[in-house]
Amino acid sequence: MTAPMIARRLRRALALPAIEQGLALEALIYLALCRSMLALLPFRIAMQRLGLRLHAGGIVSQSAPGSGSGSTPGLGPGSAIGLAVQRASSIAPFKAVCLQQALAAALMLRRRGHDVEVYFGLAKDAEGKLIAHAWSKCHGGLVTGGQQMPHYTQISVFVT
Repeated sequence: MTAPMIARRLRRALALPAIEQGLALEALIYLALCRSMLALLPFRIAMQRLGLRLHAGGIVSQSAPGSGSGSTPGLGPGSAIGLAVQRASSIAPFKAVCLQQALAAALMLRRRGHDVEVYFGLAKDAEGKLIAHAWSKCHGGLVTGGQQMPHYTQISVFVT
């Protein structure tokens, strides 16, 4: 991302109402925290330190990816948090991938007293290579990663 592009996105962020600026700043801090913890610690320990634990049995719901009620993005308590994480990841001075976004949203929602699930999924690309994706849900509604989620098979779930 070029400097003028970052500056343009930052100007757009500064034009937001104060409450949305605050959420975006909080999201940026959590994105940096998650990125640092995942880079410095083994995955299992990073997840423990972030306060997430593997759901008993690994999968919360056996339904097909993207199916079921409440899977519409933008509804429920996580919609503002999801938007803030998306905005923060677009102006972050580092690449904030889906895992960091899902974890940041989970931490923000947990801080507000909500239960959150962070899903991990796998799929194969056009060349047959495995690719991974992470997304988060709160009270059944998608918070982050919803656009790509239907293409992935759930393999595990971490909960707050």
